[in-house]
Amino acid sequence: MPLSDSMTYARAHLVDAENGGLYHCISRCVRRAWLCGNDPVSGRSFEHRRQWLESRLLALAEVFAVDLYAYAVMSNHYHAVLELVPGRARGWSDEEVARRWCALGRRRDREETEARVAALLGDAERLAVVREQLGSLSWYMRYVNEPMARRANREDEVTGRFWEGRFTSIALLDEPAVLECMAYVDLNPVRAGLAERAGAGAHTSIRRRLGDGEQTGAPLADLGRLGLTLRGYHAVLEWSASVERGGVLPPAPEAAEVLSRLGLRPEVWLARVKVHRLRYRAYGALRLLREYTEKLGQHWLRGARPGLAAPA
Repeated sequence: MPLSDSMTYARAHLVDAENGGLYHCISRCVRRAWLCGNDPVSGRSFEHRRQWLESRLLALAEVFAVDLYAYAVMSNHYHAVLELVPGRARGWSDEEVARRWCALGRRRDREETEARVAALLGDAERLAVVREQLGSLSWYMRYVNEPMARRANREDEVTGRFWEGRFTSIALLDEPAVLECMAYVDLNPVRAGLAERAGAGAHTSIRRRLGDGEQTGAPLADLGRLGLTLRGYHAVLEWSASVERGGVLPPAPEAAEVLSRLGLRPEVWLARVKVHRLRYRAYGALRLLREYTEKLGQHWLRGARPGLAAPA
């Protein structure tokens, strides 16, 4: 049977908590009132909340066992492309686990922090639980979303649910799927008419990469792990953005080189990037999707198209 959006799967069934992997995560605001941006009905501006969320995504990527590759904070939702690396958390010393966990939440003075670290180090059972949580996608997203919801509710002077249920997690099973999804995320402001060029949209990962330069390590994952340079990735985005605006120019040499390495014709690349708006459960090569759907207990793939993307 098809894996439609109406079907609910337990997070543990969708995310490989043991081995990790790369995922496209999306959270959407439940209320008509906006997460960020300018509300045309009330006239209120929520632009400042974009920075709240961007800072949270980046800061927590330095605490949890995740690598953040791409993000875009939009008016009523946000996207994040990240890699879960649970084995990293399993390799941390007990003290590092304790200090990372105690870095979460409200700020404390040195004496209180040391007392909490010592207490956690003295509780082996609790420490094991905390280690697992630091290597969990759900706990990373929880620590992004819950404080944001409380802070926005206080500002709006309301109570109740802020996010539209649980976050969406979509598995990215190979390198092309990751790059296509990153491009889809970084081009969100262009697609929404908020920017004309890749990198011009505020609170996106490409804007941060272009501003900070390509640096190995936190807070953003090194593009070199995907065989990319910032210059090459930006060239692909700029050409893709020009097509979004109605342009039909062939890719610049640097962009063409990246697409050639991926083995994709320009028109196929553009089609595969757009397919990520459909929110299937997974994207990748057909062989990998078959393995993934078997794991989920599906009997056939929905949306697989030769030559384009093969989503599940």
